[in-house]
Amino acid sequence: MQGYLEKALSHTEIHKIIEYVSNTLKKPVILEDDQFFLLSYSSYYINDFDQANQQTILSKKCPVPILEKFIESGIIDQLKSITTPFRVQKIEDIGLNHRVVTSTKYKNEIMGYLWVQEIDEPLTEEEIEFLHEVSVHIGKILYKRSQARREKNEKRVRFFHHLLKEQSKNEKQIRQEAELLNIRIPHLLKTIIFKLKDHDDERFEFLKDTVQSYLKVTESMTEFLVESNQIIVILGERSQKHAIDEQSLDLVNRVIKSSEQQNSLKVFVGIGTAYDQLSLLRKSFLEGSEVIKSAVFLGTQEHLSFEYENLGVYRYIQVLAKHNEKVHYVNPKLEKLKQKDSENQTELLKTIEVYLKNNCKSKPTAEALFIHPNTLNYRLKQIGEYTNIDFSDFNLNCQLFIDLLLMKSEINK
Repeated sequence: MQGYLEKALSHTEIHKIIEYVSNTLKKPVILEDDQFFLLSYSSYYINDFDQANQQTILSKKCPVPILEKFIESGIIDQLKSITTPFRVQKIEDIGLNHRVVTSTKYKNEIMGYLWVQEIDEPLTEEEIEFLHEVSVHIGKILYKRSQARREKNEKRVRFFHHLLKEQSKNEKQIRQEAELLNIRIPHLLKTIIFKLKDHDDERFEFLKDTVQSYLKVTESMTEFLVESNQIIVILGERSQKHAIDEQSLDLVNRVIKSSEQQNSLKVFVGIGTAYDQLSLLRKSFLEGSEVIKSAVFLGTQEHLSFEYENLGVYRYIQVLAKHNEKVHYVNPKLEKLKQKDSENQTELLKTIEVYLKNNCKSKPTAEALFIHPNTLNYRLKQIGEYTNIDFSDFNLNCQLFIDLLLMKSEINK
């Protein structure tokens, strides 16, 4: 196919290249950019496009359900790691027929994705090699086109970075700067921070890829920044506060689930409050940072809210720890139970923790511990005999809970 390849490489307009590839291979072809927005498509007959392609053409972007399926099935990871064209098998529930896909790259940077639907006969090895060479040519063209966009994105990143890291100017000045940069500001903005529990460069890159993948299927405005060993996402929403709160939690849960399942990553997350002023974006960032600090201090985010608004007593845990260290305070009753647990292989401390978290209600506590209510009553009786702890005293319960948190933080260090 050398002659066909030379002809394809002679074109410098994307639409003409895609049309030529489609005519040469006699198959439907779609080109998307690196954010899965439609750039060009061509086919002899519009009906040759499968349902997935048709949805992409109509919406001018790969639809969210299809992208989510690509993430879950590992296709997105393959697009990032496989340097040559590869086959994607039929996925009926999203209307996707068999196809060959390849990333269009230049200087090891992904510029887009080239999809060829295999109708009738599959592509031959020679045709796949032709597709690969064409994808490299397209990558170069897209790279040149992306330079202006790249400069614009860098200015956006610097703008938001300054808002997060420096004391803000007044609201009017900030919005004037945003207008000069053609940055459209939604009604509400909030920050989300992701941090690995145990950092290393390879895992951090995986986390970055995971977060960026899910940002592509988020309907809201998003900005992606990397600060030291943290990933910062700015989420924007034009509607009400409950909507942006739901979207932020949905994004976080997806990222955590994917990170744990695919690479066993333990991720700490902090979500700041949503504000309607750009000058308060730094405050949202600092709030998210407080959640991260609490999780790092405790060594776990189990039972710890991702959202600063719901952080509760955990907000003061480090201050209290410093005070206790200064006065050499240790709760003697909890220390005694800790010793009993060690000697008898019991779970008295854990029982207290779960009991307090369930407002001293027996039924939900027993269910959370997966034990019979009678077993719970026996443990509580043991605790009373060992320590004379009175669970009817609210103030003492608060003190117990805080002391338990501090004891766990020492164990997790």
